[in-house]
Amino acid sequence: MDSRDACNRLKNTQQADDRKKHKHKADARTSLRTLVVHGDSHFFMLPDEERLIWGGDFRWRRSDGLLPSCEDFDWLVDYLVEEANTAADDKTVGDALLALSAMPNLRSSTKRHSYITALIRCIDPARPPRVRHAALRAIADAGEELASMTNESIPQSVDATLLNKLSCAILTVVCPNHSQDQTVPCSTSFQWRGGACYFRLIFALAQSDEWRERLTRDGHFEHCIVLAKHLTQTWLAGCYLAGVFAYINSSDKLLPLDPTQKRWQAFIRKGWEGARYGVYTDVDVGALSALVVATRHKLRSWDFSVPNEELTELTACVYRALESMQSTKDSLVLFGLDQVLFDAALSSVQGLYDDLRRMIENPNALQTDNGSLQS
Repeated sequence: MDSRDACNRLKNTQQADDRKKHKHKADARTSLRTLVVHGDSHFFMLPDEERLIWGGDFRWRRSDGLLPSCEDFDWLVDYLVEEANTAADDKTVGDALLALSAMPNLRSSTKRHSYITALIRCIDPARPPRVRHAALRAIADAGEELASMTNESIPQSVDATLLNKLSCAILTVVCPNHSQDQTVPCSTSFQWRGGACYFRLIFALAQSDEWRERLTRDGHFEHCIVLAKHLTQTWLAGCYLAGVFAYINSSDKLLPLDPTQKRWQAFIRKGWEGARYGVYTDVDVGALSALVVATRHKLRSWDFSVPNEELTELTACVYRALESMQSTKDSLVLFGLDQVLFDAALSSVQGLYDDLRRMIENPNALQTDNGSLQS
């Protein structure tokens, strides 16, 4: 059954007609659940599997072969808003959030405010983990769009107060007891999968001056430093966290010299060691871009006057990652990887490798031009 038709019939049913309303609501639940089951393009996973939240691919195309527009999801936003504002069926709300991941943005301009408000409600600590985590993924997927919302360019339907509420709400997902004890780490399960999603979001937001102020004020940067002490090393989470640390180090609150600086170095080193094995998703490509940002920032404080085997090893790791990207590009794009995103990441890795080679061959030339390490 078509999910849109089921939700529209539910929306258009008279409030007094309880029998029809109950039937259409059941149809909507069934169709959304089926949509999520068939949403992943690589593996068959049941809707309630946790890994579906963090790794499911729900993209689809219209019958004419074109990608859907924001307006194609307005009906689903309406359904989510209605469910989030009532005593909702949390299972169906989770399904709706995952289905909305097919379009990673904040919806059409007319729905943006209500959608962000619904996401904040879905993150509420009273909600079950599946709903809260699915909402976090939806927010992370729209991270770049959120970062672009500044006081000068903020959309008419959104205001700074709403974004402030969103920032505070996000922290409750990764740190439910934040107001009680900021040193308590997340569960192991969330660290493995949700941590990478959270760091991906924070990395995207940290690129905006205004969002960096929010992240500092609301405790996100502080919490990232806490998580670095407890996080089980995974390639994806480590790359994004390394990128976040670059922006923390650029802010007025520097990273503690020890041991967090050492953890940052370890994330960078292990990130490049793992990058040689390839990137396979758009999220992986984004992690590699974060790793480039972190590496360039770290190179600004490199001691050029001392021969350093670590620099040579780093250059070799970057080269192996570059080779891997070049050799797998065509096949990855063929299987759906975003070519524009991949080409941008490939260019940034190539540029980093070129600079590293110049550092080894003629370190004095780069000491006087740190700008070459910042692009």
